[in-house]
Amino acid sequence: MDLFTLCDRIHLPVEIWEKVIAYYNTADFGRTGSFLEGLKDRDTEAQVRRELEKTLEPDPGKIKMLTCMLQCGADLYRWYEEKGIPERIFFDTMSCFTRFIKECREMTGTWAFDREWWTGRQISGNLFRIGELEYEMLDDGERKVSIHIPSDAVLTREKCDASMEEAEGFFARFFPDYQDRDYICDSWLLAPELKELLPRDSRILDFQRRFRIQKVDYSGEDYREWVFKTKNARIADFPENTRLQKNMKRYLLEGGKIGNGFGVWKK
Repeated sequence: MDLFTLCDRIHLPVEIWEKVIAYYNTADFGRTGSFLEGLKDRDTEAQVRRELEKTLEPDPGKIKMLTCMLQCGADLYRWYEEKGIPERIFFDTMSCFTRFIKECREMTGTWAFDREWWTGRQISGNLFRIGELEYEMLDDGERKVSIHIPSDAVLTREKCDASMEEAEGFFARFFPDYQDRDYICDSWLLAPELKELLPRDSRILDFQRRFRIQKVDYSGEDYREWVFKTKNARIADFPENTRLQKNMKRYLLEGGKIGNGFGVWKK
């Protein structure tokens, strides 16, 4: 697959697409092409990405890095085909680039790419979007599957059930080493404090109840980005457009904390 087709199929915003194509048409891939194979390897991606960042400077909006990663994604299409993974999963997975760019626009007001530290998972064939949820293969001496919740996921019981059921079949068929492994989740959505802020029948709490919460980490503030769409605003300035925003803002102003819960899926 070529880069142009990928950009079209994932509906890359035209404001970014034009810049990607402009760079692609003038890029010296003789200079940067050697980095692409390293980006596709999960073991080398982080180091290669840091080296590539230096090579690409200056890179306003990280358009050059985005172009390189999109090219890696386009190259990965053949691997998906060879394994027999459905085309739908490929495009749903690679649509992360579009989602991240739109999220950056929403939070900063700027069309840019700021998730280069994350998308190595997708272009190395280690993370897949299956229905509403994403599933990442991990191996730190013990194989497991990490569940991620995209910002556009619809967390109805039916859609989550369908995603998880399909994921189990997916790994059994295409990656049998990950069959019957633990499915874990590390997210603000598993924060126990949410029970005080949401009605029992909320979709978030329904999702949370699928997991055995084993620990909670209060060192980060992921909720800022995902609930309030900001990283640096004062709590007093947080928006109050949703019930969760209103309740969480009040809770935080009263001195409460929201952590990230770590849980294991109760299959």
